Amino acid sequence: MRFECAVLASHAPEAAADTTPDPVKLVCALRRRPDLLPAQFYDYWLHRHGPFATEQIKVLGGYRYVQSHTTDSTHNLLLATARGTGEAFDGVTEVWFRSEQALITAMATPAGMQTNQRLADDEKNFIDLPRSSYFLTKEHVMLG
Repeated sequence: MRFECAVLASHAPEAAADTTPDPVKLVCALRRRPDLLPAQFYDYWLHRHGPFATEQIKVLGGYRYVQSHTTDSTHNLLLATARGTGEAFDGVTEVWFRSEQALITAMATPAGMQTNQRLADDEKNFIDLPRSSYFLTKEHVMLG
Protein backbone atom coordinates (compact mmCIF):
# COMPACT_ATOMS: atom_id res chain seq x y z
CA MET A 1 0.00 0.00 0.00
CA ARG A 2 2.93 2.37 0.54
CA PHE A 3 3.76 2.02 -3.17
CA GLU A 4 0.16 2.92 -4.08
CA CYS A 5 0.33 6.01 -1.87
CA ALA A 6 3.60 7.02 -3.50
CA VAL A 7 2.13 6.56 -6.98
CA LEU A 8 -0.96 8.57 -6.07
CA ALA A 9 1.12 11.22 -4.30
CA SER A 10 3.19 11.69 -7.44
CA HIS A 11 0.03 13.04 -9.09
CA ALA A 12 -0.72 15.53 -6.30
CA PRO A 13 0.44 18.63 -8.27
CA GLU A 14 -2.22 17.85 -10.89
CA ALA A 15 -4.81 17.75 -8.12
CA ALA A 16 -4.08 21.31 -7.08
CA ALA A 17 -4.93 22.54 -10.58
CA ASP A 18 -8.26 20.72 -10.71
CA THR A 19 -11.17 22.97 -9.72
CA THR A 20 -14.07 21.10 -11.32
CA PRO A 21 -15.80 18.40 -9.35
CA ASP A 22 -15.91 15.19 -11.33
CA PRO A 23 -17.14 12.41 -9.05
CA VAL A 24 -15.26 9.14 -9.11
CA LYS A 25 -16.08 5.84 -7.50
CA LEU A 26 -13.63 3.33 -6.07
CA VAL A 27 -14.97 -0.15 -6.76
CA CYS A 28 -13.57 -3.16 -4.92
CA ALA A 29 -14.64 -6.58 -6.22
CA LEU A 30 -13.87 -8.82 -3.27
CA ARG A 31 -13.17 -12.48 -2.67
CA ARG A 32 -12.99 -13.86 0.85
CA ARG A 33 -9.91 -15.46 2.29
CA PRO A 34 -10.09 -19.24 1.67
CA ASP A 35 -9.76 -20.01 5.39
CA LEU A 36 -13.00 -18.13 6.18
CA LEU A 37 -16.51 -19.48 5.83
CA PRO A 38 -18.87 -17.18 3.93
CA ALA A 39 -20.72 -16.32 7.16
CA GLN A 40 -17.45 -15.33 8.85
CA PHE A 41 -16.43 -13.18 5.89
CA TYR A 42 -19.75 -11.33 5.68
CA ASP A 43 -19.96 -10.86 9.46
CA TYR A 44 -16.47 -9.36 9.65
CA TRP A 45 -16.99 -7.20 6.58
CA LEU A 46 -20.33 -5.81 7.77
CA HIS A 47 -19.88 -5.54 11.54
CA ARG A 48 -16.15 -4.97 12.05
CA HIS A 49 -14.64 -3.60 8.86
CA GLY A 50 -17.72 -1.61 7.84
CA PRO A 51 -17.85 0.79 10.80
CA PHE A 52 -14.05 1.04 10.86
CA ALA A 53 -13.83 1.73 7.11
CA THR A 54 -16.61 4.31 7.30
CA GLU A 55 -14.51 6.47 9.63
CA GLN A 56 -11.35 5.97 7.55
CA ILE A 57 -13.14 6.83 4.30
CA LYS A 58 -14.32 10.12 5.81
CA VAL A 59 -10.66 11.06 6.42
CA LEU A 60 -10.00 10.50 2.70
CA GLY A 61 -12.98 12.67 1.73
CA GLY A 62 -15.28 9.84 0.71
CA TYR A 63 -18.95 10.76 0.96
CA ARG A 64 -20.74 7.46 0.22
CA TYR A 65 -19.79 3.89 1.08
CA VAL A 66 -21.84 0.85 0.05
CA GLN A 67 -21.24 -2.85 0.60
CA SER A 68 -23.02 -5.26 -1.76
CA HIS A 69 -22.90 -8.82 -0.45
CA THR A 70 -23.38 -11.60 -3.00
CA THR A 71 -26.47 -13.64 -2.23
CA ASP A 72 -26.35 -17.38 -1.68
CA SER A 73 -28.68 -18.11 -4.56
CA THR A 74 -28.76 -20.85 -7.15
CA HIS A 75 -29.64 -18.09 -9.60
CA ASN A 76 -26.06 -16.85 -9.40
CA LEU A 77 -24.83 -20.18 -10.71
CA LEU A 78 -27.52 -20.17 -13.41
CA LEU A 79 -26.51 -16.64 -14.46
CA ALA A 80 -22.83 -17.58 -14.64
CA THR A 81 -23.59 -20.73 -16.61
CA ALA A 82 -25.93 -18.97 -19.03
CA ARG A 83 -23.45 -16.16 -19.69
CA GLY A 84 -20.31 -18.29 -19.55
CA THR A 85 -18.73 -16.13 -16.84
CA GLY A 86 -16.25 -17.02 -14.13
CA GLU A 87 -16.74 -17.46 -10.43
CA ALA A 88 -18.76 -14.73 -8.71
CA PHE A 89 -17.05 -12.32 -6.37
CA ASP A 90 -18.16 -12.53 -2.74
CA GLY A 91 -19.22 -8.91 -2.91
CA VAL A 92 -18.49 -5.39 -4.04
CA THR A 93 -17.58 -2.24 -2.15
CA GLU A 94 -18.26 1.17 -3.67
CA VAL A 95 -16.83 4.41 -2.29
CA TRP A 96 -17.64 7.78 -3.86
CA PHE A 97 -15.23 10.74 -3.90
CA ARG A 98 -15.75 14.30 -5.20
CA SER A 99 -13.07 13.77 -7.86
CA GLU A 100 -10.11 11.58 -8.66
CA GLN A 101 -7.86 14.54 -7.93
CA ALA A 102 -9.45 15.06 -4.50
CA LEU A 103 -8.75 11.42 -3.68
CA ILE A 104 -5.16 11.69 -4.92
CA THR A 105 -4.61 14.83 -2.85
CA ALA A 106 -6.07 13.21 0.28
CA MET A 107 -3.95 10.08 -0.20
CA ALA A 108 -0.79 12.18 -0.51
CA THR A 109 -1.13 13.71 2.96
CA PRO A 110 0.44 12.06 6.02
CA ALA A 111 -3.06 11.45 7.44
CA GLY A 112 -4.19 9.96 4.12
CA MET A 113 -1.21 7.62 3.92
CA GLN A 114 -1.76 6.49 7.49
CA THR A 115 -5.48 5.98 6.86
CA ASN A 116 -4.82 3.99 3.70
CA GLN A 117 -2.38 1.78 5.61
CA ARG A 118 -4.94 1.16 8.36
CA LEU A 119 -7.51 0.10 5.77
CA ALA A 120 -5.00 -2.16 4.02
CA ASP A 121 -4.01 -3.80 7.30
CA ASP A 122 -7.62 -4.55 8.22
CA GLU A 123 -8.50 -5.84 4.75
CA LYS A 124 -5.95 -8.63 5.23
CA ASN A 125 -8.19 -9.99 8.00
CA PHE A 126 -10.93 -11.09 5.60
CA ILE A 127 -10.13 -10.36 1.93
CA ASP A 128 -8.13 -12.58 -0.44
CA LEU A 129 -6.36 -9.58 -1.94
CA PRO A 130 -4.56 -11.34 -4.82
CA ARG A 131 -7.93 -12.65 -6.07
CA SER A 132 -9.77 -9.35 -5.59
CA SER A 133 -9.73 -6.21 -7.73
CA TYR A 134 -9.76 -2.48 -6.91
CA PHE A 135 -10.32 0.19 -9.57
CA LEU A 136 -11.68 3.70 -10.09
CA THR A 137 -14.80 4.28 -12.19
CA LYS A 138 -17.00 7.08 -13.44
CA GLU A 139 -20.73 6.45 -13.42
CA HIS A 140 -22.94 6.88 -16.47
CA VAL A 141 -26.48 6.48 -15.13
CA MET A 142 -28.71 5.01 -17.81
CA LEU A 143 -31.81 4.37 -15.68
CA GLY A 144 -32.85 5.62 -12.28
